[in-house]
Amino acid sequence: MKKTTHCNCKSGCKNSRCVCIVHWEPCDDGCKCTDCQNPFNGVDVENLTECALQNIWKYRGLTEDDLEKEYELPCEHEKVPLKDLTGEYGCTKCGTIYWYSLCWDEVVQDSETWHCKICGQCRDAAEWHCKKCNRCTYGLSMPCEYCGARSPYNV
Repeated sequence: MKKTTHCNCKSGCKNSRCVCIVHWEPCDDGCKCTDCQNPFNGVDVENLTECALQNIWKYRGLTEDDLEKEYELPCEHEKVPLKDLTGEYGCTKCGTIYWYSLCWDEVVQDSETWHCKICGQCRDAAEWHCKKCNRCTYGLSMPCEYCGARSPYNV
């Protein structure tokens, strides 16, 4: 993926005022920032899930031992090191896609889980984000439990 933004930060690229951080990108030679502390620098952002990207400080806090720790996939076909689960991982036996949720601290199945960028939390596949009240709600075919707005999935 080609870098789409370049910043001009004077405060060290530490927060969401940095356009590179907002786009989950590291700073590069095209940026004109000073004292850059962008947490995405030195990270292979292309191979991380949205959950890992949005929880970049948790991800950066993982030690080499943490990344080598093996987790059994929910299908129980194999054990996989965490470093392979920070992006999407396909089980070699059944082909099911899994990834590690830093929000929930567990391996999740991609078809049953998603990460809401707006709320910043992993969600069950039966949940959706309501644009009217700006909250995630349960039940794809049901109205929003908070404001009653119609689900976009209920056609």
